[in-house]
Amino acid sequence: MLQTLIGNKGGLIVEILVVIAIIAVAFASLSGLVVFSLGSSNLTGQNVQAVALAQETAEAVRNFRDGTSWNINGLGKLATSTDYYSKATSSPLKWQLIQGQETINNFTRKIVFSSVQRDINGNIIASGGVSDPETKKANISVSWTEKGRSHQVSINTYFTNWKK
Repeated sequence: MLQTLIGNKGGLIVEILVVIAIIAVAFASLSGLVVFSLGSSNLTGQNVQAVALAQETAEAVRNFRDGTSWNINGLGKLATSTDYYSKATSSPLKWQLIQGQETINNFTRKIVFSSVQRDINGNIIASGGVSDPETKKANISVSWTEKGRSHQVSINTYFTNWKK
């Protein structure tokens, strides 16, 4: 009878150790899921910030275009395949485009303009058409590094000399 009680106690200890091991594995898996979720949430937040910075830049370029003369001091005079960034002057508030890239916190943003070509119907095409000096394509990109990995958001938009 005494041996049976001792045997049951040893079995109980083994069962308790098995339950503790199962709970430990469950908590480890759960903590891994929480860490992954937080990392994903952080990256999503950075992506939202990058999109907002790119959209802000597009609005700044639109404002610059509207406040200048296209072929005198406006978009028509800017070099293609060159990095630019937008900057507001102090007083009176006015946007200007400056060569180079801009760094805001962990984000780097730039605008690269390119020429636009159109087919005989006036549609924008990639190549083989007639150059349209009254339209510029802008590639606005925002890039950043997160945990050693590079990320980038890009917006492509067209600006025309609407005053003509």
